[in-house]
Amino acid sequence: MDVRGKSIVLIGRFEGLRQDEAQRRLEELGARVTGSVTGRTDLAFVDSLHYNDGKKLQEARRRSIPIFDDEALRALLADEDAPDRDEPQAGAVSDLVALRARLLKLEREQGITEEHRAATRELRESQGALLRHPYGHKAEINDYALSPCGRYLATGTLTGDDYGGSLQIWEMVTGRCVNVIGIEGGIGRSGYERSIQWSADSRRIGLAYNTHHIGVFDPFSPFLGSVTLAECLITDGLARPVPWALAPDGNQVFVNSGTPCEVGGCIVPMESGELHWTSRDATPGHPFLLAGRLREDLRTEEMDAHDDVTLQADGWVRWSRDGTRLQAQGGSRGHAEAFVVDVSSGQVSWLAGIGELAAWSPDDRLLVHYDRGLCFLDAVTGKPNGKGTGHQGVSALQWGMQGDVPRLAALVGEGNASRTQPGVLIYDEDRFRYRLDVTPVEEGMVYADSWAWAPSGDAGAWLTADGRVEVWSLDGDEPQRLRTLDVPSETGVLLWGADDVLVAMSPTTLRFLRAGSGEVLGDFAFLHKPRGPKPLGNNYWFFARRHFAPDDAAWCALFEEGVVIAPDGRGAASLDKVLAWTVDERLAWPVRWGELAVVPDARSAGYALGDAPDGEWLREYWDTI
Repeated sequence: MDVRGKSIVLIGRFEGLRQDEAQRRLEELGARVTGSVTGRTDLAFVDSLHYNDGKKLQEARRRSIPIFDDEALRALLADEDAPDRDEPQAGAVSDLVALRARLLKLEREQGITEEHRAATRELRESQGALLRHPYGHKAEINDYALSPCGRYLATGTLTGDDYGGSLQIWEMVTGRCVNVIGIEGGIGRSGYERSIQWSADSRRIGLAYNTHHIGVFDPFSPFLGSVTLAECLITDGLARPVPWALAPDGNQVFVNSGTPCEVGGCIVPMESGELHWTSRDATPGHPFLLAGRLREDLRTEEMDAHDDVTLQADGWVRWSRDGTRLQAQGGSRGHAEAFVVDVSSGQVSWLAGIGELAAWSPDDRLLVHYDRGLCFLDAVTGKPNGKGTGHQGVSALQWGMQGDVPRLAALVGEGNASRTQPGVLIYDEDRFRYRLDVTPVEEGMVYADSWAWAPSGDAGAWLTADGRVEVWSLDGDEPQRLRTLDVPSETGVLLWGADDVLVAMSPTTLRFLRAGSGEVLGDFAFLHKPRGPKPLGNNYWFFARRHFAPDDAAWCALFEEGVVIAPDGRGAASLDKVLAWTVDERLAWPVRWGELAVVPDARSAGYALGDAPDGEWLREYWDTI
């Protein structure tokens, strides 16, 4: 958090931190610390947001001053510099990735050997590997996001029967779930996109959750509960999510909240702790707000006639890769507009009218929109980048990158109003290359994620309406359909991540498969409800998360130590298709390489668990289940 030049008030007594020491260190950071809350106060830190209700805190709330908790203050004053964040698979995990690849090759050549079993024993003993099942979602998948590194997929749900949602992290190359985090109030809301956003280094993940909360989480945290790194509540309890965007460094967030300014929204720090603020009632000119008055050359007669007209990113917003600009779309002034905000000044750099369909290129250079044909704008200046292409009937847009060249797939559905021939139109930057004669899909069923670009940009995949994926080579002068892969018929989303792995997704299914061979790495259907009893019963809440249903045949139960209760007699080979040993909540290891104890009932599980805490409990109380 940058506090240079800001006026700060400390409220309450911070345990283990003297107020005079906190003041000294804040002043060393360039802040001005005062003893009372006034109209000039920029920020306040309070010892307890939930229990301190003194006069200073009441005055800060009355003046709509951003209020941070003690955790945010401690993080700000930490003596040591924040450590550099390595990529998720660095260090020891990187060594395990290499070992896993070597053992997979050995398995293909010789089968499972003693070397596999010895490596797995070592993994469990020294790395604390835990057995994990992938059925943490208790409701339909509501949103998703592929990590920038391409190695992880995040999926999220609204609330299930227990009034909580969940975030699941999947390792792409194995097609296995490596972490489940419970999220209070659920993630996102039906009809709202981008509820899940990764930081550029794939180490932090932002969520819109519990209706109006925005928080930053560690996607690889071992905690089962909803433990946030940082959280803000600034929309005054609004009953729906608002457009927002996590900064590339994961330490700031833009929120399209109400403000007294002509350029709507605010940018708030999200390194650590909790922030409460009603931005709409703040004083114009506050450091977290954008420009109080729009540039004169961008104003409209309506804005001059009315004081409450605000340019808002109420359609879509993201940060530029270098974190210096906000790229936004909205319709707050009565028609669709795109605009760019300079983060340092909060002022709009340019503004232009656009069609309802628009997309920014990944390299921040181009904006394409559809308005009686495709049109390209220079994303830095907002000026037209050549003439419109004239292509009609476009239903969705999806950008990719080939080296430093942005590539666009413009998707045309069958039966479009322009009567344009269906297909996929490929552009390099703003230059049309060719049209793909894909299997037609009805216009109303074509979405941006009906197409997935390969990370290399030299191939793409198209989702048909009958449960198939067409893989196309786009590396030469002419496109070539390479192969067709089967996916679940209800699939509506296609993603292409690292290691040549495709994900086919629906609200209740996930399939991971190799784009080059069609090999299925993981295949999951959720929300099964077998009629039979749960092996650990329903009497003890602490056993609830151990139950899982891989199909409609029977409930199973899992213990992290390597014991599974499977009442229907299914064996380890069947369970290997869905379970995994996991290390540091980020790496999956094949179950078949280790010793998995599959037992028929709770009493047997108690003996198989030995000295483990659950083992002792089950041996003594199994008959109460």
